[in-house]
Amino acid sequence: MMWVLWRYILKEHIGPFIFANCVITLVFILNLVFRELPRILSRGLEFGLVLEFFFLNLAWIVALAVPMAVLVATLMAFGRLSGDNEIVAMKASGISILRIMTPVLAMAAVLCVFLIWFNNQVLPEFNHRARLLASDIARKRPTLALEAGVLYRDLPNYTLLVQRIVETPDTAYVDSVYIDDNSDPNASKFITADYGKIYLNKRNGQLTLILYDGWMNELDLEKKEHYRQLRFPKQIISILVPDMVMERSNSEYRGDREKSSQMMRGEIRDNRKEIATAHGRMTDKIAQAFARYLPPSPGDPQKIKAVKSLPIRLSSTLNELQQLKQELSSEINFMEGMERKNYELLVEVHKKYSIPFACLIFVLIGAPLGMMARKGSMAMAAGISFGFFLLYWATLIGGEELADNRLISPFMAMWLANLIVGIGGIYLVFHAIHEGALLNNLNFKVLWNRLWHRPADSDSGAGPSDRKDIENS
Repeated sequence: MMWVLWRYILKEHIGPFIFANCVITLVFILNLVFRELPRILSRGLEFGLVLEFFFLNLAWIVALAVPMAVLVATLMAFGRLSGDNEIVAMKASGISILRIMTPVLAMAAVLCVFLIWFNNQVLPEFNHRARLLASDIARKRPTLALEAGVLYRDLPNYTLLVQRIVETPDTAYVDSVYIDDNSDPNASKFITADYGKIYLNKRNGQLTLILYDGWMNELDLEKKEHYRQLRFPKQIISILVPDMVMERSNSEYRGDREKSSQMMRGEIRDNRKEIATAHGRMTDKIAQAFARYLPPSPGDPQKIKAVKSLPIRLSSTLNELQQLKQELSSEINFMEGMERKNYELLVEVHKKYSIPFACLIFVLIGAPLGMMARKGSMAMAAGISFGFFLLYWATLIGGEELADNRLISPFMAMWLANLIVGIGGIYLVFHAIHEGALLNNLNFKVLWNRLWHRPADSDSGAGPSDRKDIENS
């Protein structure tokens, strides 16, 4: 019977979870499309590369959307069960609230484990490939966008003007062509042609212009008296255009969000060794300075003689001390930089675990709220979820900023949101178990009088009914 109950409750969650996950993912994708698509399309990329770009960015969207979908699905499912009085029927059959929530918590735990694996194995690789692809796209030159009657200056060392153009998928047919060729620093060429065609060789990135019935005018810039004019029936011009063809790059460097927690913990250990080494260098330099300028004992004749001769070499001593100060400042700055880097890495490590753990936290919040709302509509779930999303992500983002500036610990920065929302969720669960009101119905006028120690029969006009309220409160 318990398995039947589990299966029924989980079945109620599957549909809302898939629907909420799709909606939230769509919102993230639309935001990404509106932000990135114009820049991508202006590069003249193939449709497959555009799909790859958005597919690689889908990884971080999934990592954020799944916990949010858990909250929406929990609110909708328990809201419907409560609205149809099925929760009341289960409780009347002796099934407690905690037992009703157990299958959902178990499934949330499974999602939590899956997201932890996903954040450490899949997400870093997708982020790394997405960054490389974005940098390759940024380097790529836009496609040849010729317009009739408009000078085209995007070709290196060439200026092109055509009066008429007919474009096909791979070739542009042009009439009345004018070309200013500055590829030779010692000569200037001006070419005209009645008509021609232009196409791009995608293998080698060369732009080929085949011109017919034209003239080439060439001026030697070193010997300007040398000028020649040639007529040609056909002329082929090849222009090498760097980055016109999309080239994929590879890099071993990875940012913080392109590493697994194991890789970042290894980097933290290496940084701490560097800090310890730098601290040892500072200690040795300070010890050497003390041993050189301060005698270990008042009776040491050699040290006393060195101290007596100190004013004679005061200038060189000051220079040495100034150099020591600079070296120590450099070491301190290095250690602070390493500590700041460690904080940033620890923030990313804890983030890979705290966000998946939010699946459990959101069940604690969503289940009692859904029971209290007694509705299972998407609008109700979205409205309640938005407030908790805002609180959760604001706390998470603010904590990350504080931790990066070393104002709070990385652990507290990433787990404070779970702690705050989790405490609220536990309170709501106990409230649902005991079926109490969220806030006691207090007479705020009587409460005000009690806070200020006013007797009920004072000038405030409190009568017997008010005294009775005070006694009840």
